[in-house]
Amino acid sequence: MFSSHRTLKRRTPAQGIDRREYIGHLVDEYYTTTNIEAQQQVTANLANFAYDPINWSHLLEADALEVFLASLETQDQLLKVHGIAALCNLCLDKTAAQLIREQLKLITGLFVRTDHPEIVLHSLALFYQLLEIGEVDRDILLSPSVLRTVQEWRLKAHDERILSSRALQQVQVVKRFSQSDLEQFAQFTGDHNYIHSPETPIGERRVHGALLNAVVAGIMGTQLPGPGTVVLEQNFKFLKPCRIETDTLVTVRLLQSRKISTVEYDIRQNDEVVFAGSAKLLTRNQKD
Repeated sequence: MFSSHRTLKRRTPAQGIDRREYIGHLVDEYYTTTNIEAQQQVTANLANFAYDPINWSHLLEADALEVFLASLETQDQLLKVHGIAALCNLCLDKTAAQLIREQLKLITGLFVRTDHPEIVLHSLALFYQLLEIGEVDRDILLSPSVLRTVQEWRLKAHDERILSSRALQQVQVVKRFSQSDLEQFAQFTGDHNYIHSPETPIGERRVHGALLNAVVAGIMGTQLPGPGTVVLEQNFKFLKPCRIETDTLVTVRLLQSRKISTVEYDIRQNDEVVFAGSAKLLTRNQKD
């Protein structure tokens, strides 16, 4: 349960050191001690303070966030756990979120390299919260290496907390569009634009944009979020031509899983994004 200023005042002895000063002393101790166990105790205490919003301004004033980031670069696993847990607790503060955003490469680098389940759990929670509040560079956070690591942990983890986590859940499908696919789609839709036909050189021929979106819709309706899904709203861009007879990676990412879910998706050829967008979805129980 979070504290109030009245509660803190009542709990602090008349001659006792106040919380702001104490946090400052902890930060100083982290940098002055050479004892790893003392540093672990410091980061544990600071991470606990980060849990309560009433302490956030004190932590930022004392540069505790720098301690948390520094702990991620140490060789000690416990310091890393405390550091990432603290960042997860603190990231809902707007100022802290902006500072954390500037260090995303450090944080995601730790995530893709770690073999520690607690670091994975706190990282996933941090990533999810950053996406929720919009304080994130999505190109860095949703990089192929991060998403691949998420999937690897879901496959190998024996920790139910990781298995049940839906943060950054994704489905990937590899397609290879043929001229036959384009002709069948054109026959059904009536879109016989010559840019999709054999009249156009194969190097210039384009896959129908609506066909790309249909592939994404098929994933959303059958795999993620799954059966019963209804699209409420979509925003997308066609960034480059999508060519036939080329391996095409379709990725759908679940960002928010609620009654109204949010997904992002992209389609890539040769590591270049050709189509990207987002959608709000009404998810239903199959019994509805």
